[in-house]
Amino acid sequence: MLSSRITLVALALGLACASAGTARAGAPQPDTRAGEFAHVCQGGPNKGSACTVATQDTDCPRSACVVHALDRAIKGVLTIIAHDSVTDWLNGGATNRALTLMLEVKGPDGDKQILAATYQDLATPTDPPSALSNVVSIAMDELAVKNLASAVNGLVFAQPEATLSQELQTLFGSTGTPVIVDADDKRVVFADRTGDGLATVLRFKVRIQFVEPL
Repeated sequence: MLSSRITLVALALGLACASAGTARAGAPQPDTRAGEFAHVCQGGPNKGSACTVATQDTDCPRSACVVHALDRAIKGVLTIIAHDSVTDWLNGGATNRALTLMLEVKGPDGDKQILAATYQDLATPTDPPSALSNVVSIAMDELAVKNLASAVNGLVFAQPEATLSQELQTLFGSTGTPVIVDADDKRVVFADRTGDGLATVLRFKVRIQFVEPL
């Protein structure tokens, strides 16, 4: 995603690249991703009623139509590690690519939780890993992470891969879909290793919530 949404992936983590700003955060954009989830009126006389953004003036007088969150936001730290030259320590060789996501949050009992997963194109390991196109529509390599470093808020409403999502649902007792609702672009920690054999690393704070699919 990260306590409640350890889902990470984030969490998957929608990486992005392309042209500055929008595409750089990883097409599809947050507004497009948000359209996959139920919306309600934030306030006004129809507070809590179902709505659509396109007709919010009619659906939500004196208010806005927002994604329906099933719980309060959870704070976490998301670390993204992309490696374009995965090395066989024993036998040498560094031609494969992989992406690792690590989400740190506090569980419901207050204990710190660390959820991590590594992704790879298993059919062609030399190609960068990919995600579902409605989450991240570009290849997730070191260049994508480098571009994402200046636009982490482009991951808003990105949801994690199924296994991570299910783990988060179990951990926090929710049936909703965990998504990133905020990414702190003010305190990003970034290590650009695109010029050598080490992995490129991006680390930043996030807030996660469970939301209701359409």
